[in-house]
Amino acid sequence: MNENIYDTEIAPKLLEIAKICETHEIPFLAVAEWAEGKVGRTELQTNNECLVMVMVRHCAKTAPNIDGYVIGLSRWAKEKNIDTSGSLIMNQLGNR
Repeated sequence: MNENIYDTEIAPKLLEIAKICETHEIPFLAVAEWAEGKVGRTELQTNNECLVMVMVRHCAKTAPNIDGYVIGLSRWAKEKNIDTSGSLIMNQLGNR
């Protein structure tokens, strides 16, 4: 029942918001759990979103796989030449 409410009432409104964000190049992410362990996600990714948005988006995509989250974030940091030398975890992965 909640899935239907999400699909028919919530997701369309989130899509409207995402379209407004797209017009103004504002990154957007909304996650709603419509049943235990079942989530719907509406997102608009931009090329210049901040680290916070990248981390939240990646968490929503990979949870509950903690290894997938950390490895993916590590790859992203390498691609963007972000200094992760202050991170114990990233140092263990060889990111410097």
